[in-house]
Amino acid sequence: MLSVYACPDMGLLDKRSLKLEAVHDFEFSPSDPLLAAYTAESGNLSARIALIRIPDRVEVRQKTLFSVSDVRLFWHPQGDYLAVQVDRFTKSKKGTYTGFELFSMREESIPMEVMELPNKVDKVLAFAWEPRGHRFCVVHGDGARPAVSFYSMRDEKGRLGVRLVGSLPSKSCNAIFWSPLGKHIVLAGLKNLNGQLEFFSVDDFDTIVTAEHFMCTDIEWDPTGRYVTTSVTSLQQMENGFNVWSFAGRLLYAAPRDRLFQFSWRPRPPTLLPAEKEAEVVRNLKAFSKRYDEEDEALLQQADADVLQERARLLDEWKAWVEASRPYVAERAAYRLKKYGPKEAEPEFTMQKVSVEHTISVAEEPYQTSS
Repeated sequence: MLSVYACPDMGLLDKRSLKLEAVHDFEFSPSDPLLAAYTAESGNLSARIALIRIPDRVEVRQKTLFSVSDVRLFWHPQGDYLAVQVDRFTKSKKGTYTGFELFSMREESIPMEVMELPNKVDKVLAFAWEPRGHRFCVVHGDGARPAVSFYSMRDEKGRLGVRLVGSLPSKSCNAIFWSPLGKHIVLAGLKNLNGQLEFFSVDDFDTIVTAEHFMCTDIEWDPTGRYVTTSVTSLQQMENGFNVWSFAGRLLYAAPRDRLFQFSWRPRPPTLLPAEKEAEVVRNLKAFSKRYDEEDEALLQQADADVLQERARLLDEWKAWVEASRPYVAERAAYRLKKYGPKEAEPEFTMQKVSVEHTISVAEEPYQTSS
């Protein structure tokens, strides 16, 4: 059974537990009052995934599973989708293969898509949803260089349907970290892969830059998606510290720290814009950018005009000072002419001391040594 407790008194919801035979795992939706629970096969009951609305305990969707070895649940950060990773036994029961059951939570009746890897026996090393989007990433394969595949829950026209966006073979990657804003992702090789980093643009499907943070153990994006930190915590004996990178993989700051235990970004408050207004801003970003670029250009031109105006003012002050000094200069010239007479008109001269060396004679004489 599952026991759900409610704030603020932390009392048992409705003073009774939720009966689920052989429940093995559960996850709350990050955005809605929904609970996803996995119940294993038990007696005459098949394994299944149940989506339960809380607090009224209504089962809004369920999916029966067969030949299950293991199950993992992955909610989309906005609660838009639920991915269920299902490891199933082969017919011989000697091996397993992996597939995904993908639920679309915002669609009527919560439709489900089934997705299997090109090679069913590939081991799934990592799975992650794009935080603000419809895509997800899977690291799969065996050995030190698995493949990284990107899928989308929508086609090019926005219709529901799982499709492969692209695949990157042979990558030094065993962990994936999406930017909170989506679009960018860090493909990381942690632990035994010694901190290999690849900053990747999913929109352009191109590597921005590759880098390395030796012995890296943790990676965390800041809430704005502009920066990302890689750190080596005290799980490693040496090289403890953290690096701060831009979203495009440029190293901005490196800070060694002895016995570093954790790095955490300061949370940011939610935006004050409603979702519709935020979508409008994103949609019209080019128009806004053009307007702001024009405003910036006007400010720069104004700054240039201010500089030119200041230079003109200083030049006018200089000319006024020169004109004001002319009587004094003329009076001084007349005084010098009266005092020195014709010598005043002589050009100025300087004295220079010169050393001259003359050679009088040169003679060659044999050099004799004493025997």
